[in-house]
Amino acid sequence: MKYSELINFNPIETVIESAGNKEKAKDLVETYVMSDEMADKINYGLLSQLQLDEVVDNKGVLIVGNYGTGKSHLMSLVSAVANNAEYLKYIKNNKFAEHIKPIAGRLSWVQ
Repeated sequence: MKYSELINFNPIETVIESAGNKEKAKDLVETYVMSDEMADKINYGLLSQLQLDEVVDNKGVLIVGNYGTGKSHLMSLVSAVANNAEYLKYIKNNKFAEHIKPIAGRLSWVQ
């Protein structure tokens, strides 16, 4: 038996385009795989800088990683949920879903 018969991987997209495409955005949210440790790191390093409820000196965030590590996929996930709270229910990691809830649907820029 071959691995390809057991596991189905989607090919890596070199460019992710989801702005305005609800079905593509939903798919990107549903397919992002994240550990609880990663959810905590993203919450502290990224989501805490996007919060709108407290007056703090928020900073810019730089996402760095090798090709194919999921940077664009992650940012598409954050963008989709920040734009539309409806996507919260498609997030696979419950911890991340709780972390991103305060900004869900509050940063609408795509109509």
